[in-house]
Amino acid sequence: MSLSACLRPPERAPAYRGGSACCGPAPLPPRCRCRYPVPCGVSVPPRLPKPGAGTCVGVPVRVVQARALLAVPVPVPACLPRWRGGKAPVRLPVRVPVQVPVRCGCRCGAPPAGTAVTLAAGPDRVERSGAVRCDRAGHRCPRSSHPSGGRPPPGARGSRPAGTSPRGSIPLARPPSLPGPGPGPCPGPGGGAAPGAGHGGGGGRRRCGGGGGGGPARPGRGAELGGRRPGMARMNVALQELGHAMPDYKRATLQDDEGPEPAGDGSVSPDSVEVGFRKGPGPLLSRLASRSQLELVLCAVAVSLALLLGVAVVTLAIQYRRDPSHSMCLTDACVRVASKILEALDAETDPCQDFYQYSCGGWIKRNPLPNGRSKWSTFNSIWDQNQAIMKHLLENTTFNSSSEAERKTQRYYLSCLKEQRIEELGSQPLMELIDKIGGWNVTGSWNQSSFMEVLKMVSGTYRATPFFTVYVGADSKSSNSNIIQVDQSGLFLPSRDYYLNKTANERVLAAYLDYMVELGTLLGGAPEPTRLQMQQVLDFETQLANITVPQAEQRDDEKIYHKMSIAELQALAPAIDWLDYLSYALAPLELADTEPVVVYGDTYLQQVSDLINGTDRSVLNNYLIWNLVQKTASSLDQRFETAQERLLETLYGTRKSCTPRWQTCISNTDDTLGFALGSLFVKATFDRDSKAIAEEMISEIRAAFEVSLDQLDWMDEKTRQAAKEKADAIYDMIGFPDFILDNKELDDVYDGYEVSEDSFFQNMLNFYNFSAKVMADQLRKPPNRDQALNFGGIGVVMGHELTHAFDDQGREYDKEGNLRPWWQNSSLEAFKNRTACMTEQYGRYTVHREKVNGRQTLGENIADNGGLKAAYNAYKSWLQKNGEEKRLPALGLTNHQLFFVGFAQVWCSVRTPESSHEGLVTDPHSPDKYRVIGTLSNSRDFVEHFGCPLGSPMNPGKHCEVW
Repeated sequence: MSLSACLRPPERAPAYRGGSACCGPAPLPPRCRCRYPVPCGVSVPPRLPKPGAGTCVGVPVRVVQARALLAVPVPVPACLPRWRGGKAPVRLPVRVPVQVPVRCGCRCGAPPAGTAVTLAAGPDRVERSGAVRCDRAGHRCPRSSHPSGGRPPPGARGSRPAGTSPRGSIPLARPPSLPGPGPGPCPGPGGGAAPGAGHGGGGGRRRCGGGGGGGPARPGRGAELGGRRPGMARMNVALQELGHAMPDYKRATLQDDEGPEPAGDGSVSPDSVEVGFRKGPGPLLSRLASRSQLELVLCAVAVSLALLLGVAVVTLAIQYRRDPSHSMCLTDACVRVASKILEALDAETDPCQDFYQYSCGGWIKRNPLPNGRSKWSTFNSIWDQNQAIMKHLLENTTFNSSSEAERKTQRYYLSCLKEQRIEELGSQPLMELIDKIGGWNVTGSWNQSSFMEVLKMVSGTYRATPFFTVYVGADSKSSNSNIIQVDQSGLFLPSRDYYLNKTANERVLAAYLDYMVELGTLLGGAPEPTRLQMQQVLDFETQLANITVPQAEQRDDEKIYHKMSIAELQALAPAIDWLDYLSYALAPLELADTEPVVVYGDTYLQQVSDLINGTDRSVLNNYLIWNLVQKTASSLDQRFETAQERLLETLYGTRKSCTPRWQTCISNTDDTLGFALGSLFVKATFDRDSKAIAEEMISEIRAAFEVSLDQLDWMDEKTRQAAKEKADAIYDMIGFPDFILDNKELDDVYDGYEVSEDSFFQNMLNFYNFSAKVMADQLRKPPNRDQALNFGGIGVVMGHELTHAFDDQGREYDKEGNLRPWWQNSSLEAFKNRTACMTEQYGRYTVHREKVNGRQTLGENIADNGGLKAAYNAYKSWLQKNGEEKRLPALGLTNHQLFFVGFAQVWCSVRTPESSHEGLVTDPHSPDKYRVIGTLSNSRDFVEHFGCPLGSPMNPGKHCEVW
């Protein structure tokens, strides 16, 4: 836990030096250079607080919260600023009183260096009170400034040695107006008088009395210091200043006072100022009569506050004893978690108005988009941390006895890091590959009669996806067998909308064309002919987009599933020799025209065939080679990477990236050898107990989901029983597949993949070829669920994935995973009515005046809502078995409220407007904000625990519920 420690930052951006790289929103590094004195080791936040007077010194102190008995050392601000109430110069992550030793420049009679000033700090304000002394070696006022020759008369207040504080004394804060900078501790006429210090002597000598320069004192409060009762005068001045400051005080605090630090020489200070109760003899009335009116008012206020505090303490004690759930968890882990949650919260927002802003407002404020990123979320932060771990493993591990697959992983990663070698090769590797395939009309001669040969090489060998994509997977209607499957593909931009809505996407289309032209010229094409031919390719892609089935219409698997033989596929789309193509792509398997194939979207393939027959062969060749170029260009030199960055800047709104090369290489390695890299990561970091805990959680959530099935009044008994059987049959994949920890099994997965440490581009080509062979090998084998990389998560994520088996797509599959109708008509009709409510609800949400597609996001919305409900019911079941948990400190939230905050903070994120648009047209998930608001506004449990009134945004009255 740390707090900001620069209360007087520069008015302009400071000259920060060293520390983190130019990208990322990480806190500015220690030892940053500030234009005002900031010590080494002080952490300065990226968004500096408003300027305040004073010099800052980071010191270790104790943070004390009486009720929670919390005590942890933290660095805090240690100067005395010009606070006048309202917003504090620094936000504290917890509502606790803080003791701060003040070390500000000593001025004669002013609150001095070396004194203890107590600051009662909260997130929105800082309050003050404390007993002050002015004595520090070398910074005392001249003895002549005191009427008794530098030492107060016997019995006068202020005679107590420095560093002590009498019982019952009232700490006094430094006055709101601080002395300006001056040459000495007791400035004269030119010595930097405090603004507004005009009650007495000239210059900066308001409380110094006669002597020391500055001219005679005018009648007033300052003149009393030269009278016969200097101790009382000082006290009256102090009380007056305290009275001036009282309107700024919002509350009084009680805290443990460790006392001010002693003076350097341990002597008595002539300028000690101390406020306390007179302990001399005399009747009560006479003592009260000697008090000023302000003193009496303050005494009355103090007594009233003490009585109120006593009543509050007794009330809280009774409440605490009656309700054990109010006990706090004060372990280090609990304190850290509470601090993180508080940092993410925006406590000023009403949770019933906007729960996303309430839960994530602080996180969003503290996490501006890093350079090169179009979206930043809690998941990105975790991924960056994991990347750093993988970097260390790959760069610092000697693979002597580990598996060959792990050694291949290291060689692949190191080949990616060899930037000098990649720059030396330039575009040569790709140009040689294009020549091998038959040439490219953009850069030179090409084989005009080789359409099918080029298609087989580009798609079958190097796994590009022009026109369509071919893969091997479990048959949706016979899940125990694999089958060849064909689906639509062929667009470079994320969605067909970018091509068809030209007005809204004019900038993107222009940037895409420029990108195509730049890559063509880098590979040897002349600028003008290249632009002309690339415009033809873009026009062809636009025609493909026009016949592509929209994503929202692909959600009904029953409608788009078409099983046929290769011969029937040939009749459907005759422009392609399907038996020749599939035999090449799945070699060495022997296929016949009776081989079954599943086609998703038969109308699309029919129209693609017509489009191919009606297009010039040169355009088709340019389109095919362009698919290969854009797939492999990222493995070439910096020129290609820079061209891609310019396109991404327009497409996703990213600022210029300064992503380190190693991060790019980690991502590439994970995409290529994910199981082997996962093996290294799991062996180094994974706690084996975590898997058992996760398995227990998913068991609880599954049980809670099945209980909820019994509560559905719209489902008939036959369908309900089938749904329970399906929930029981769901296969759990948690953490990682066990085979990755077995060296032999892991080596078998990558057997046949050759990796060189010298050529990154060739390693990429080898992997494309290898993956094609793996696909062919799977066709004659049953599906292997152990190797499906679809691992579960925790909590709501578990419930989310479980509910996917019952969303608008998953509900079409039975307990064996086969696509077949198993619902009774009455239940199916009720299901459709309830999902229509959710489609309409999410369709009303907008991002930058663009509506969410409620139909496209329906499956994920059903899973979010059902997952939250299942997870919360599982949590309640856990509480019944294990009892109430201790609460986290400083949050002011019950554990049930914390459950919903935890759900919301999973989805804290920021993204560019361009990226938001891309998500709306391509992502099956709703925007993160509406994953929170939409789900929780449907939750009756949420409404109950946060007390949201009917008609508020988070309790609209109508709740869309499916599961």
